[in-house]
Amino acid sequence: MTDTTTRVRWRRASLAGWLAFSLCGVTVGVRAATVAPAPERKHLSDVERAQAGRAAAAEEPRWRAQSLHNFPGDRWSQDDDFSASERKWVTGEAERRKVPVEEVFRAVDDELRASGPLRPPRKATAAPCKPRAFYD
Repeated sequence: MTDTTTRVRWRRASLAGWLAFSLCGVTVGVRAATVAPAPERKHLSDVERAQAGRAAAAEEPRWRAQSLHNFPGDRWSQDDDFSASERKWVTGEAERRKVPVEEVFRAVDDELRASGPLRPPRKATAAPCKPRAFYD
């Protein structure tokens, strides 16, 4: 092949690349300009927030007991299991009420802070994350 043929091929390849790049850019621009705005997020009212907080507080002893049963003697795993139960309940509650998950977590947190001194088995702390001496 001659030097001119190689240059022509590189020029065509370069032109095809820029054309593909430009087409992608135009497509992205059109999609961004025509997308529908996100719907307004629903928030819990003060009454709904209090109800959700009390419902979580009512479930908490059952979650703690189940965690204690699942991981006897291992406080870190008990807290982790408890948190998983709480998270599952919160996501279900958020879907049921059609609100963001953070709204329900805020309701749980507000209830914990408003209830005054916490009596066992309730607590507002978590076990520190630490490596274990052994792994099963």
